[in-house]
Amino acid sequence: MIQLQLFPSGRLKPARTPDVHAIPIPARAFTGDGYFVHPADGRMWFARGDVAGKGINAAVVMAMIQEQLEEITQYDPSGAMLRLHTFLCPLLPANRFATMVIGCLCDDGALSIANAGHPAPLIVRTNGEIESIDSTGPVVGILSGSQWRTFETSLGAADTLVLYSDGVLEAQSPAGEDFGVRRLAAALTHGTSKQIGDSVLAAVNRHTGGVRSDDLTLVVVRR
Repeated sequence: MIQLQLFPSGRLKPARTPDVHAIPIPARAFTGDGYFVHPADGRMWFARGDVAGKGINAAVVMAMIQEQLEEITQYDPSGAMLRLHTFLCPLLPANRFATMVIGCLCDDGALSIANAGHPAPLIVRTNGEIESIDSTGPVVGILSGSQWRTFETSLGAADTLVLYSDGVLEAQSPAGEDFGVRRLAAALTHGTSKQIGDSVLAAVNRHTGGVRSDDLTLVVVRR
């Protein structure tokens, strides 16, 4: 499975401070779903993306994205997104694009994120409040003049950032009801990154009866 080779599941230790856990569950042998975590110079870079379409073609595009993300640390998130977009535009057919979140978390808690049409990352504060980070620009790989802005905030001690695929939101019950943002927010417990990820996965499985028709990816970053 291409995703499992590029993006290993389980707890990751990319930097001194953040507690990071990833759950990638592809629905098929090949997937355009993926994530990236990389520490550099007192910051932890991360990305979560989804290539439109299914099968080997989407998986190949995600592999190319992974390679490009290895070089992002000299940019801010919006600059990294533009670099990725410029790379992909001449390579993708007209009906192919990617949604993407690129961000970095500094050791002091400063958080910067660019969101290219991806499901909104959620921040879970220690007081129970949940904040979402909406798109800061269009999807990647289509419009030649696209621009993104960088959203800036901070994570306090024990605050948590949750990145997820549309396979979480669109996971359907036997009656055809989507899991949705409300159920996702209700499943975001306090605890380690692994406990939070496992809580979301358990809630999705209860909702669907264990049936999965789309890739499901979670990346949980707890400071």
